[in-house]
Amino acid sequence: MSAGSDTGTGSDSSGTGTGATGGKAARGADEDAAGTGALPFACPAALAEPPGLAALRERGGLARLPTATGDRAWLVTRHADVRALCGDPRIGKSHPDPARAPRLWDAALLGPETNHATAVADHRRWRSTLTEAFGARRVEQLRPRLQASFDALLGALLDTGPPAELCADLARPFALGVICDLIGIPAERRVAFAAWSDRVRRVPDPGGTADAAERRGLDRIIGELLDQRRRNPADDLLTELAARADGPDATRPGALRPDELPHTLSGLLLAGYETVATRLPYGLLYLLADPAARTALAADPGLAPSAVEEVMRLAVPGGSWMPRYARADLEYGGGRIAAGDLVVFSFQSANRDERVFPDPDTLDLGRTSNPHLAFGHGKFFCLGAGLARLELRIAYETLFRRLPDLRLGCAPEEVRVDGASVTGGLHDLPVNWGRPTDR
Repeated sequence: MSAGSDTGTGSDSSGTGTGATGGKAARGADEDAAGTGALPFACPAALAEPPGLAALRERGGLARLPTATGDRAWLVTRHADVRALCGDPRIGKSHPDPARAPRLWDAALLGPETNHATAVADHRRWRSTLTEAFGARRVEQLRPRLQASFDALLGALLDTGPPAELCADLARPFALGVICDLIGIPAERRVAFAAWSDRVRRVPDPGGTADAAERRGLDRIIGELLDQRRRNPADDLLTELAARADGPDATRPGALRPDELPHTLSGLLLAGYETVATRLPYGLLYLLADPAARTALAADPGLAPSAVEEVMRLAVPGGSWMPRYARADLEYGGGRIAAGDLVVFSFQSANRDERVFPDPDTLDLGRTSNPHLAFGHGKFFCLGAGLARLELRIAYETLFRRLPDLRLGCAPEEVRVDGASVTGGLHDLPVNWGRPTDR
């Protein structure tokens, strides 16, 4: 649900990436001048920014760089530029010729959507249908359920005793349980979904054919669950969306069609899971690597909201590379982006822009202005931002209240980055603690 997680309504992505088109920005840098290699840049360590981003921000303009597939892309690194182009209606997720679209990587995840002719209207209908489902009032109503879920997982962890590994034992099951409960995925289907999510994030898949087939399989499963909810309603999103699609709302302009619901819900499921499953442990690493921040948060749970915003700003699994496509020719920064060009937003770079964030590499729980772009911007702002914020807040408040001396089980630089996953994250987060509190 973050900027690094697309959930839209577009149909299956595909394409081999045979090359981009377009001109050269007047202030842009080519790959030789940048000296940074192909996109996406590798992350050298969990707490470090990929080399080259700071220099590109300083140079300004858009950089024209090769990608891992041998294509070329415009890389957007400055905060102001990311905001401007995220909000530009000429930038979108679809491509008129997906099979030949330039690609960022050999994976279907975040690949070009195929509904180019209807993409704008489809996106508008998608947001209109789902906005209420992730509204502030509904999210707040979920707080007791989320707290109970986290308490149960933490209780099992404490019963086992230290040491522990927080990615597999806490972050992933918490994130999975929350989004599955919200949507209405039964317990017996959740392990299979988690395995699917792990597989499609990791397996290089030129053209995205294997992932597209698996995504269709997941869509079929969700379609079956929708049919079950039509017969036996429950308090979940499956029931709500099925009722809307079948009821009087189905005829109103802008409603999602019944055949669109499975793909929409599978996208929500993936995005809702990945965002928290990766951000929660990544943020804990930042907090535990900073003794002052850890102590302050343990002493004052009121700092949790600002901690969440700093975590979202700094903890960017995999760099949060967001591929988009130009829907029309446009002039920007003195240069020309051609229709069909690949435009890659680096939200990690934008969130460390010195022009917006003083001392940008520092975790500052007292930061009063934090206009980070971790949840995107404009028409692509993440609908699930409120839910993700609540999940992270509950996790950090509860962990540091119950385990005030929670500490890393290794040196921060020894924590391994999951470089094989297109959504990034950590391989694991080993921790230790003394005696827990009963509060």
